[in-house]
Amino acid sequence: MIYGVQYSRNRKRGFTLAELLISLTIFSVFMTGLFSLFFYGANRASDGVGKLLINRDIRKFTNEMTENARFSDFFEIYKSFTNRDQQYDGGSGDFLVLTHRDPANKGNIGRIVGYYRYAEQDGSEGPVLMFDQSYNPSSTEELADLLPAISSAGSHEEVIELSNGLSDGKLFYNFYDRSIIVRGEILHDGAIAQQVTNTYNFTISPRG
Repeated sequence: MIYGVQYSRNRKRGFTLAELLISLTIFSVFMTGLFSLFFYGANRASDGVGKLLINRDIRKFTNEMTENARFSDFFEIYKSFTNRDQQYDGGSGDFLVLTHRDPANKGNIGRIVGYYRYAEQDGSEGPVLMFDQSYNPSSTEELADLLPAISSAGSHEEVIELSNGLSDGKLFYNFYDRSIIVRGEILHDGAIAQQVTNTYNFTISPRG
């Protein structure tokens, strides 16, 4: 007698179109939320780094300028590094020069320290640069003759990456020909396609 063996086959059932669409929708929502969270965290971290860099720049700039001004004998403010029109009481400019006389001969100049905002056009943002020139023996020349050549604009040490002036668009304000008010805004890269900014305002006075 021959027995017929009957095999049962368990066929695997596939996903229906509706189930696939629901799964894809849930996955898309999940990934959208995940990417949003990622970009939010990245932006917050970038803003935080930008603010830390700004605070560092402000502290360094303030301390350095205060120290150089404290031991200088007089100052002059010019409209800009390339426009040497001097600014007197109530005037503002983007180029400050702190002058140190020779202690042994007060008629001579022993050192000049300059700060200037290097902007391509008036009212635009730009870095703050500085130069420090000492003379040994001290110089009998006029200050205007000791200043770096206009053609050297932009070639000096950078102390602030990007800045705006807030005194009529300029960085330095002449206060009664006795003090310099420094008013500006520092900018650093922050969130994507955005900048982090912070303002600073301090006064320095040469001992002379």
